[in-house]
Amino acid sequence: MNIVLFRIDERFIHGQILQGWRGLEYQHIVVISDKIAEDKMGKELQLIGVPDGVTACFYNKKELPDMIRDQAKNTRRTIILVGNVEDALLVVQSGIKADRLNLGVMSRNSFRTHTVSNAVYVSPEEMDVLKQIADMGIVVEVQGVERDAAVRLF
Repeated sequence: MNIVLFRIDERFIHGQILQGWRGLEYQHIVVISDKIAEDKMGKELQLIGVPDGVTACFYNKKELPDMIRDQAKNTRRTIILVGNVEDALLVVQSGIKADRLNLGVMSRNSFRTHTVSNAVYVSPEEMDVLKQIADMGIVVEVQGVERDAAVRLF
């Protein structure tokens, strides 16, 4: 699989992904989310605005082995999107090879007490998971869109 962006973004496919990363010349988007994969209307909403020539597919976490098999021979420039740090770790542990993990939108809430950027907030537990991912050789960074400078977290 030719991964051009591996990103945590709780909104999944949206304008910032579709427009802000066009320079990557992505051709395919893989969303890994139990919530979206099981929701027909949710999938349809995610597909609104996906440009012609770009394909998208949705998997739940149990389907990760299927995703790896399905995507193994995929040479298209691919964006992988997950909604949280735990799912990112699961993807990495499943054998997906990525050099970098991009933190997109992780909204502030009652347990996310650490501010990483104006769009990324993490809990102490999430910070531990991100460190675990970094310890596996993956650079963890914050970058809203391609034109922004990447800020390395780990």
